[in-house]
Amino acid sequence: SQGAGEGAIPVTPPAGPPPLSGRRRTGLGGLLRPRSSRTFVLGLCMSVGGLGGGVRAAMDGEGIWRALGISGVGLLGLALTVAWVVTYARER
Repeated sequence: SQGAGEGAIPVTPPAGPPPLSGRRRTGLGGLLRPRSSRTFVLGLCMSVGGLGGGVRAAMDGEGIWRALGISGVGLLGLALTVAWVVTYARER
């Protein structure tokens, strides 16, 4: 019989990234707690552009649905920004 050191074939790990066995999936709670500063910038841009664009569309007479749709993007951006600020305040 051969020992572990004599003539044994070395076992190499498979190529590629390690398995993700210890990672949890991001659920709805993770999506509602934005942590990246990019999220904050995106929320600011959406809120300024959406609310400003909604007011402009209403003043230009584009139609109520278009003005409400653009304003909805602004409100979504505002909610994203507020969620980021609340998350930041809780973590600090």
